[in-house]
Amino acid sequence: MNLLAKIKSCGALLLGLAILYSCEEKGDFGLATDDVAPVEFNTTNVAIESSLVQLDSVITAYQGRFLVGSLNNTLLGNYTATGFLAINGRTGNIPSFDDDAKYDSVRIEFKINYMHDTSSTNRDLDLELFDITEEFEDTLYIASNSLEYSNRLLALGSFVIEDTDSVYAMLGDDAWGNELFNGLKNGSSNFENQENFSQYLPGIAFRTAADQGNVFGFTPGVDFRIRVYYNEPNADNTDVVSRYFEMNGFNMPYFFNVAYDRSATEFGVVDQTNTEYSGTNSLAVHSGSGLVTKLNLNQLVSFSETVQGAIINSAHIEIGPIEEPSNLQTLPNSLLLYLTDERNTRIRDGSSYRSIQQDGSSQLISNFPVLLRYNKETKKYSASITSFVKVYYQDDYRRDEYFLYPSDMNSTLRGFTFNKDNLSIKIFYSELR
Repeated sequence: MNLLAKIKSCGALLLGLAILYSCEEKGDFGLATDDVAPVEFNTTNVAIESSLVQLDSVITAYQGRFLVGSLNNTLLGNYTATGFLAINGRTGNIPSFDDDAKYDSVRIEFKINYMHDTSSTNRDLDLELFDITEEFEDTLYIASNSLEYSNRLLALGSFVIEDTDSVYAMLGDDAWGNELFNGLKNGSSNFENQENFSQYLPGIAFRTAADQGNVFGFTPGVDFRIRVYYNEPNADNTDVVSRYFEMNGFNMPYFFNVAYDRSATEFGVVDQTNTEYSGTNSLAVHSGSGLVTKLNLNQLVSFSETVQGAIINSAHIEIGPIEEPSNLQTLPNSLLLYLTDERNTRIRDGSSYRSIQQDGSSQLISNFPVLLRYNKETKKYSASITSFVKVYYQDDYRRDEYFLYPSDMNSTLRGFTFNKDNLSIKIFYSELR
C-alpha cells in the first residue's frame, strides 16, 4: 500500500471513531442507550381440542346444481346422491295439434356443471330417471330429505361426460312418451294449468346405477328439457313435418338427497346429529353429508394468562397434514370457522352466520369470514387469524367453540380426514426483556 492510500485509510478510521463517540455521548440512537429496552421475539404453538359433529341440516335446494351419483370405499365411507327436479309443464304454450298428428319419440336433454372426480378415466355416467309420486313443495330441502318415486323407469342412458359445456341427450320410454303426447293432443285436464300438471307429474328423480364411483352436478332450470316429438301434415297437406313440445325445469324447485354409510370407518360411531364425539383418532370434514370437526380454542386462555404484556405480531391456524386424496379436486375449496356452542349448531347473524373474521375486521360482524386455503406442498389448510387472537389475548372478545366448515358444504361431496394431533394455532409475539 503506498503512502497516500495509508493516509486515506487512517483518515477514514479516525472520522468513523469520532462519529461513533459522538453518537454514544448524545444517546440519540443505538441499543447502548438507557431509554431503549431490548425486545425478545418468541413463537408458540397452542393446542386445539377437537371432536366430531354430524349436523342435522345441510340445505341442498337451490344451490345451482343437484348432485347424482355414488362414492364407495372412501376414507369417509359410502355415499349416494339422488337428485329431484320439479317440471314446468309450460301449459300456457301448448300448440294446436292436427287430427293426424302422430307420436314419434320423447327425448330428455341435460347439462352437467360439476364432477366430483375430474380424472379422464372416471367419467362414465349410467343415468336412470323415475317419476316422483308425491307432492313436490317449493321449500328449502336439506340433504336428509327425499321424495317418493315409482319404480317406473322413464329413461335410461349411459354417457361419458367430456365437458361441462355440452348438451347430453337420451330417449325416454315410449309408453311414457305416448302418454304425454296423447294428453297434450287431446286436451287432458292434466295439461290445463301448472297446478294440474304438477299433480300429474310432480317431478323427476335422478339416480345412477350402483357403484358409479363418481358424482355429477346437473344444471337445473331450462337446461333440463323433456321434448315430446311428433309428426303431422304441413299446412297444405303435401308433406309431413316433425315438431316437438318442450317441458323443462324453468323456475321449479330442485334439491338432492345424501345417504351415507360410515359403518366400515372409525366415523361410524357418529350416529346422532348435533352431538359431539371425541373418541376417534382421526377427524374429518365432509361436504353434503354435514360431517364437521368442532374446535375448542380454550387453550388460548392459558396462553393469555401465562404470557402477559406481550405484543401479538401474527397468528395462524393450521389444519394438517391431511390424508391427501389422489385427486386434489375432491378437496373442499376452502374452510370457514363458524361460531357454535353447546347446541352444536351454527349461530345466525341476520341472514348470515357468526364466524372468525379476516384480519383488520371486527370480530363482532359476519361480513368478512376468514377462509382457510389448502397448500399442496405442506398438505395443510391454514389462514391468518391475527386480529382474532389479538382481541382474545386482550380479553376484548373471547369465544372458544367453532366448526371447521367447508365453504362448498351445500353443493359438493368433497371432504378429507386428518389426525387429531394435526391441529394448532401458531402465535408469533414479542416481549420486553
